[in-house]
Amino acid sequence: MSKRHPLSPMLFLVRNPGRSLPLTLVLALAVLTIASVVALLNSIDRTILKIYDYNRYFAAITPRGSNRLKPELAARIERAPYYAASYETVVCFMNAETIVGKMPFVIFGLEQEQMEPLAARCRLSLREGRYPSPGEAGVALSEPLMRNKNLKLGDVVLSPLIPDQYAPVPVRVVGVLQGDTWLAIGSLEFIRDNFFPPTRNLLIFATEPRYQPRLDAWLRDALKGEQARVWTYAELQEETHRAFRNLYFITGIVVTVVAVMLATMTGLLANIYFQQRLVEFGLLQAIGFTRRGLLMRVSLETITVVALGWALGVLCAMGILLWAKVRIMEPRGLYIEPFDPIAYQYTLPVPLMVLAFALFTIGWRLRTFDPVAIVERRIV
Repeated sequence: MSKRHPLSPMLFLVRNPGRSLPLTLVLALAVLTIASVVALLNSIDRTILKIYDYNRYFAAITPRGSNRLKPELAARIERAPYYAASYETVVCFMNAETIVGKMPFVIFGLEQEQMEPLAARCRLSLREGRYPSPGEAGVALSEPLMRNKNLKLGDVVLSPLIPDQYAPVPVRVVGVLQGDTWLAIGSLEFIRDNFFPPTRNLLIFATEPRYQPRLDAWLRDALKGEQARVWTYAELQEETHRAFRNLYFITGIVVTVVAVMLATMTGLLANIYFQQRLVEFGLLQAIGFTRRGLLMRVSLETITVVALGWALGVLCAMGILLWAKVRIMEPRGLYIEPFDPIAYQYTLPVPLMVLAFALFTIGWRLRTFDPVAIVERRIV
């Protein structure tokens, strides 16, 4: 087995784990904390976009100033490029659970012959039960929504006894839709007769799902300023990212503060360790090492510690976030990405600032380093 070179810069780290490990662990904990916080923040964004993912497959248009879209607007929509069909719908609302609390979720009231085509368009199929009958107080929910609300077939979704999910009579789950898209379908007749106001909305479908973004863009431009509100997935993305912009800005400030604090603390520790190794560096310079060579030696040691700390923090963060995804988030119908690159990009300022501060302070001390005085003091 080959022996390590006695002048190897790694020798000190291997033989003195009590000095190198604390720095590594502190850095790893900082990286773990920052990555976890950013991943959780991103999970809010991801969960919201996933909850309203059905909007990828159709645009929704709500009339303004009346309960029905003007006939001339409806006729204009039918002449839109890539237009295939439209369904008239009346809606009511239930709640979806998210990390930041409850969010309203639409129950689309449709005629019975439109329920299965809408589900198929959203890549869903009936797994259990049936679709609601005309006038029935029932809903068909997709599997992610069922998990999120911890429901099963036959459970009550809306009720006179639930203040934030009210209905004049109990509304039960009569069907379960298989697939990843969040969707809730109810009877148009029941929602129209029991919820006010019974606004007639339109669901607009493109000839193919891949053309839906083009149709959405046309609708937004063509109906701008009209008595109609167009709901598209692209607009949802813009509004969601805009809403969280300030939150990410604050996160960036927190990361910067943490990086500065860690850099200061680590730089001080590095200087303390350097002070304790003055004799070692004095002897190294006495036998021929230049100041630049000593700085390179210290740089290699510091880079190794910082890299190990960052890598350990990233691996721990991935493991913990993966566990949270499987055991906590997915059973509740929530979403988190353990391998989110944005979360780990936010951790990069920490090791870089730690490295820069430590090398700057040690390099400054090496400018006035006198190996002869140190060796003489050691001999005496």
